[in-house]
Amino acid sequence: MKTILVTNKEYVKASTVFSGYSKSTILPVPSDESDLAESVRKYAARCVIAGVEKYTGLLYEALREVTENSGSKNNSYGSLIARFGAGHDGIDKKLARQYGIAVTNTPGVLSRSVAEHTFWLMGSLFRNIIKGDNTMRSGTFPSLSGFELGGKTLLIVGAGGIGRQVARIARFGFGMYVFAVGSCPLHEFSERQQVSPERFLNENGIERYSHEIDLLLPEADVVSLHLASTPQTFHFVSKSRINLMKPSAVLINTARGAVVDEAALFEALVTNRIAGAGLDVFESEPYKPVTPDSDFRTLNNVVLTPHLGSSSVEANHRMAELTLKNAELFFEQQFDKMNLVH
Repeated sequence: MKTILVTNKEYVKASTVFSGYSKSTILPVPSDESDLAESVRKYAARCVIAGVEKYTGLLYEALREVTENSGSKNNSYGSLIARFGAGHDGIDKKLARQYGIAVTNTPGVLSRSVAEHTFWLMGSLFRNIIKGDNTMRSGTFPSLSGFELGGKTLLIVGAGGIGRQVARIARFGFGMYVFAVGSCPLHEFSERQQVSPERFLNENGIERYSHEIDLLLPEADVVSLHLASTPQTFHFVSKSRINLMKPSAVLINTARGAVVDEAALFEALVTNRIAGAGLDVFESEPYKPVTPDSDFRTLNNVVLTPHLGSSSVEANHRMAELTLKNAELFFEQQFDKMNLVH
């Protein structure tokens, strides 16, 4: 029977799925790269299901070694790293290709969870939820006025599956006006979705679309980020772009921490250049401020959560099922059916 290693945190998130799997032996293992590499060698495992941790070398070397010792190498892939999640910036794809390692992710299955969390952050800011909870626990009963989401303009940055889910909830659920920024002009973007531009806009409740973010930033009451972390999107939300936002606007990030210049955002929040931020992801996780004097935890106009966006019971189960499906396809050498990211 084949062996699949699952990093401990991911195993716990979907233990009922992993423990009930009968097609392979599933073993929970540490996520630290050196420990994980040791586990790969110990169990002669060619398949690893991993979380968001960054892997830089030892894991790839261990997988290559096990593959070579097993005699299983073929012309395509000899081993697999299956990301438990959509983002895969922690995996060195160049090194994986060099060592004949397939890399997959779990697109689509977490869109609803991340989209909903986007609105929990948004609502917490607009309706003073954190402030109200804290003051009541301190023994007071304050009179706090917030704002409705209905009628506000939401700018979605990144019109992929999660961004479109957010757009539909915003427009058809809350009655917000939705603008979207994509990576290319509308006719190209809609062609990728295999629909007409009109249908793409109407089905997702999008009023305006552009591939130029600077044109839309000044009009948004809420800017919600749904970008992948790549060299091209590093600090995509820069000081100059933050300065284009309304003073009354808020920024929501459930994408990746690296797409925001955290030092610039901290400065904007401290000086009330923008009204607030809801952050689920950070450049360093667990969170560490980029400088000692720019700690988001000291601010009262920020809502912080520890990368919870995709971590619902339902999404965790779906991600586990999809990682296992990718593992099955890997062992069957049906690489064309896998959710490959390189």
